[in-house]
Amino acid sequence: MSTEGRHIVETDSMDGIDATKPWILVVDDERVVCDAIARQLRKAGYNTHVAYEGKEAIEILAGNRIDLALLDIRMPQTNGFDILKHIQKHTPETKSIMMTSYADIKSAVDSIAYGAVDIISKPVDLDEMILTIGKCFA
Repeated sequence: MSTEGRHIVETDSMDGIDATKPWILVVDDERVVCDAIARQLRKAGYNTHVAYEGKEAIEILAGNRIDLALLDIRMPQTNGFDILKHIQKHTPETKSIMMTSYADIKSAVDSIAYGAVDIISKPVDLDEMILTIGKCFA
């Protein structure tokens, strides 16, 4: 598995990992957005992995326990819907939330049709995102 171009964040220190807490995969081709979301999730007590492109996300999904995936819909090459379809086929126990800058009815309908539990508009309201994620694990 190639690690070139991929950045995996688990917690601020490996000693701080609590394996009983959910693992969240954040996938966004905008590195600043991806890293900010992962940082906020760690502050909220979640373990995180990040991927900056779809192919890397699929590699992470294949080799790690992922309880929830936050997927940007529009990315070059492998988009969020492609990853969502992969999740439904290979790890259907993994929940997914879609993120998009282009929130419209079609994106929302397609997201739910493909198996996502919710859709979040970008720019992401981090507090609202934490509440939405919390509902997934309630």
